[in-house]
Amino acid sequence: PDSEPASVQLLSALTERLITEKRMQYRSQAGIHIEANLSAASTPSPEESAHALASLEGNAGAASYGLFAKIQPTELKRVLSNLVNNSVEALGGKGSVIVTLDSEGDHVLIKVEDDGRGMSPEVLAKIGQKGETFGKAQGSGLGLYHARKALESWGGSLEIESALNKGTVAIVKLPMSAAPHWFASRLILGPNSPVAILDDDASIHQVWQGRFDSLKVQDSGIEIFHFSTPQDFRRWVQGDKKRSETALYLSDYELLGYKETGLDLAEELKTGPRTILVTSRYEEQEVLKRCLKIGARMIPKGLSAFAPIVIHAGLKTPDAILIDDDPLMRLTWTMSAKRAGKTVSAFSGVADFLGQSASFDLQTPVYIDRDLGDGIKGDEEAQEIYERGFKKIYLATGYEMENVPAPWIKQVVGKESPWAEETPA
Repeated sequence: PDSEPASVQLLSALTERLITEKRMQYRSQAGIHIEANLSAASTPSPEESAHALASLEGNAGAASYGLFAKIQPTELKRVLSNLVNNSVEALGGKGSVIVTLDSEGDHVLIKVEDDGRGMSPEVLAKIGQKGETFGKAQGSGLGLYHARKALESWGGSLEIESALNKGTVAIVKLPMSAAPHWFASRLILGPNSPVAILDDDASIHQVWQGRFDSLKVQDSGIEIFHFSTPQDFRRWVQGDKKRSETALYLSDYELLGYKETGLDLAEELKTGPRTILVTSRYEEQEVLKRCLKIGARMIPKGLSAFAPIVIHAGLKTPDAILIDDDPLMRLTWTMSAKRAGKTVSAFSGVADFLGQSASFDLQTPVYIDRDLGDGIKGDEEAQEIYERGFKKIYLATGYEMENVPAPWIKQVVGKESPWAEETPA
């Protein structure tokens, strides 16, 4: 509806729900097959990790799993539902409808394809215009017309390709949005870094174990630990400090028979920045707020099988991370580090850094400029960095400040690099 605000939505989750509903709607028609073509990104070997980490930044390379767009979800679902209905009608009681989610450049593509009767070039040229319809006794032509108008209002488009007796493909094209902070766009595993899975559903444990087995994670010294109760989970986290302090946690939200949730445990045991909540309740505002508060991220439970997994040789450990919108300042720090025999990873903005933050050791000091341009304040943006697990955050500013402006800032320092006074002997 027009009153529904546009918001950034995970399209794979929306598409999955639509397919489930459509299968139920047409379950009495045995000759009709409705399929979803949602694919996982290929998982690279440790040797390919550097390229993999680069290619998986943001949404790129995440196949259908991590594709977001700013749309009105109810309206998009209605558009796709009508396209599926059109395809089913074109089948005449027998055939397939395949819904594919993919990306092309900076756009998301949703294709609804059927092997029905198709349309001639003459009909195809008119379809989608107001009042034009094809093959429907009671059709008004408004469905495709309204679909096109809705998509255009979000910066998207609708294209129809068809050939007589070969079928039709409706292609929805939408501008891609960056993944929100709560979304785990990939799982990054280092050598000898354990994975702890907390879930009361044995089938979820099997899904994860199957994925890790297929990657032969044991060859990289990665151990997988399974827990189904809060007591067993808590006992392991508190009793095996060596493993638990470096583990990646894949945790369910609701645990059958227990009042405690996976979020409660992450908060209590202070595992937030290394916790990924695997839950179907990822859209609930209260769950989202709590995740952001403790630095946890989320994966929709139905998409566990599609989340890209990257195994790499080790976390990046530069001597410092600099976030500054001034290219001259980034160059100055880089040259200063080189002269002192040090290394620095420099970023122009917080979003750029957050996109790669999982590949850095959490002990790396982060220096952030106070004024990042366009009214963006470094001391405010640093909270998100802190919630990701980085505790050594310094505000690098030329302004005189009497007090540290926020509890997540360790210290206020100047604009000079930490090695400005250092010169090799």
